[in-house]
Amino acid sequence: MSEPATYIPKPPVQYLTAVFELRPTRRKAAALERVRATAEAIFWNQLERHRATAMELTTADRKTRRAEAWRIEAEAARQATSAGLVESVAAGIARDIGQAIGSFVGLVADGHEAAWPERPKLVTPTDRPAALLQLASSTSIEDERHARDELARIARGLPIRPFVLVRSRDCQLVRDGTGRIAAILNVLRAKDGRSREANINGGFDATTGEIVNTSKRKSVLVVPVGCSRWHENKFLSGKARLKSALILRRAERWFMCAQFEFTLRPVAPSGRTLGIDRGCVHPAVAAVVEESGAVLAVPQPAGTEIGAAIELAEQRRRREQRRRGWSTLRHVRAVDDGLHRLANEIVALAKRHTAEVVFERLGELKRSITAPRAKGVRKGGWRKVLKKAQLGKLEQLLAYKLPMAGLATPRDVLAAGTSQTCAACGHREAANRADRDTFTCKACGYSSHADSNAAIIIARRGVMARSRIPKGARLDALHMNMVEGLRARDDGGLGPLASCRRVVAAHASASVANDLTSARAGEGLTSETGQDVSKIATENALPGVLAERGGRILSRDETTQSQMDSGSSPRSGAGDPSNAG
Repeated sequence: MSEPATYIPKPPVQYLTAVFELRPTRRKAAALERVRATAEAIFWNQLERHRATAMELTTADRKTRRAEAWRIEAEAARQATSAGLVESVAAGIARDIGQAIGSFVGLVADGHEAAWPERPKLVTPTDRPAALLQLASSTSIEDERHARDELARIARGLPIRPFVLVRSRDCQLVRDGTGRIAAILNVLRAKDGRSREANINGGFDATTGEIVNTSKRKSVLVVPVGCSRWHENKFLSGKARLKSALILRRAERWFMCAQFEFTLRPVAPSGRTLGIDRGCVHPAVAAVVEESGAVLAVPQPAGTEIGAAIELAEQRRRREQRRRGWSTLRHVRAVDDGLHRLANEIVALAKRHTAEVVFERLGELKRSITAPRAKGVRKGGWRKVLKKAQLGKLEQLLAYKLPMAGLATPRDVLAAGTSQTCAACGHREAANRADRDTFTCKACGYSSHADSNAAIIIARRGVMARSRIPKGARLDALHMNMVEGLRARDDGGLGPLASCRRVVAAHASASVANDLTSARAGEGLTSETGQDVSKIATENALPGVLAERGGRILSRDETTQSQMDSGSSPRSGAGDPSNAG
């Protein structure tokens, strides 16, 4: 009797899109434009034809909507094929029509407001003066918004709709013997009188490495492809598989937006956490801590050039607004490039330490950048500063870059008090943060960069979150317990920041420093500012909570008793990461 087959789960995958520039000749560019223009006309005609059906589907059940969507896509594909388009392009048009109708029907059926997709209007030379006059004569907020939207549409010009090749065999990337890359696009009909026979030289598939034999075909266009070395190493080195492509024209240039499938190789977690503090001046400040909360690495704050680039762009836009009446967004690419570089540095740091990335939970703070203001409320400087920080965009970049490196997607933790809590003693006070860049603890005198200190607190909260902390637990008490467990170390768990700890105390032995319950008032530790911190030290020694990974919450007395039963000293294991909460 044969044994049953063992089920092997498929490895996780991720999809990324790369943009390659196509360099066709005039004849090939004209052929691509004929296909694109025909596909665009069929798309809008078919969309308008099924408008009444889509309105009826807004009140139908899900099963009926799904069956009708399949029928609409099949009919659109037949109409596109009968209009002279090849089957590969017709399938892309049918998919776009199905997605446009499905999105509209789904939104309306769920009670949301949605507008039917309309064909773009041609822009004439008289449109801009008429829109300016409408904006100047508007008497209500609705008229003003409509005039502004019209001006934005005129500034964008007539959009050029691309077409899609939904199958990888219709948009193959081939590398010949000399290393040159070409795209083989199956977009023509062999019976078309304007089609010419294309010579496909022998080579191999640039993504899978399969051999491509020499052949001649009239239904394809062989177009040279231009890309950077980074694109070749990232997408054309056997690491990914081409799934589909979108052919796009911008002015007189053609581009291929190729979608690739990557197989993810998860990295075993090490228990370390990388905390990211996002701010206005420094978009990201990182800190890596062990599972016990001890600091491993605190890189220098990075990303200041992003805010500087946006500030210069805002000054240039104000000058352009006064001189011409409108402005450009040329700085967007520079800002996006800076954010990508910053995200790559964070991914490299997390991969080096095999650490999990943790952010502070900002919630509505990220979305308040574009939120409408109430009537009569002026635009404040904080809203402008948030726009510079690009808080949400960095999180979006890391959401797909980290899994590509085999790491887990980033998590978020509670942000309250992260900029006021001391990483050395756990004391929380608003006065600890003297100014924007300086953190000086009023209790122990510890001083460091404010954002670096906040990144450590965020990373330690990420460690606590893995311990299944129940709702209602006090994070400050848990952090003080973690700090108390790190005091047995020579560096106090601060790692590279140990030199910043300016505590005036007799550090003769760990037992004297940790025997806080016997400290008397006036004889405890004193900070550099002369403040008595014995009260705070005593509070750290009071019964708190410890979150064991995968276990229940134990009190300080229960933890001490369990250590005595096992034959170990409560203090001897304080520096052991396995005993940390």
